[in-house]
Amino acid sequence: MKFKIGDKVKFIGDYSKHSIHFGKKLEDFIKENKNVLYVSAVTTAYMQVKGSTCWCFHDGELELVDYTYEDLKKSPIGTKITFENGAVLVKDEEDSFENISRSRNITHLCNLKDKYNSLGEIIKIEEPEYKTVYESKSEILDEAEKRYLRGVIRPFRSKVLQIAKKYDNFTGLEYIRIIIKDDVSLEFPSFSKNIMYKNMEEDKEYTLEELGL
Repeated sequence: MKFKIGDKVKFIGDYSKHSIHFGKKLEDFIKENKNVLYVSAVTTAYMQVKGSTCWCFHDGELELVDYTYEDLKKSPIGTKITFENGAVLVKDEEDSFENISRSRNITHLCNLKDKYNSLGEIIKIEEPEYKTVYESKSEILDEAEKRYLRGVIRPFRSKVLQIAKKYDNFTGLEYIRIIIKDDVSLEFPSFSKNIMYKNMEEDKEYTLEELGL
């Protein structure tokens, strides 16, 4: 089962596959809850949701609900939000997030980004005890970098094991190293530090899947 207890989900299955319990249809229960449900039990065979143990749900019947601005408005005091520029604000009142140097009213955070654009989008939201309930997944490579590397590896793509960004201490330049089967490595032209492949960590060996290639 891909869900865990506490996950916010919605029903996307077939009502006709579920029986009537105590005179109530599953469809009525879903409507009463506006199709916003919370997983309360998970086994290897089924899941249940808060408010009812009558119905058991199987894979393909529930879908995670995205975190929304409405969820942020209802978040508890102490909720911590992190913006793409690195700023962290904490909810200290019902409608206010702030740190020692900045504050934002909840109305300034519509669409989960800073209305004034100085902080950018919210990339992580953590509720006490700081359980992560939302985090955006940024791409390691931009589209131009992906196009270039896809073209380079196309003739031998099936043999590629890892791709790494390396740093040459002698020249002060960075370069890309591609490791292929049989312990063969290919090194590509150097470039100035931090002008290309900025989101790749130095010396970390990435798979094609991790890089979106």
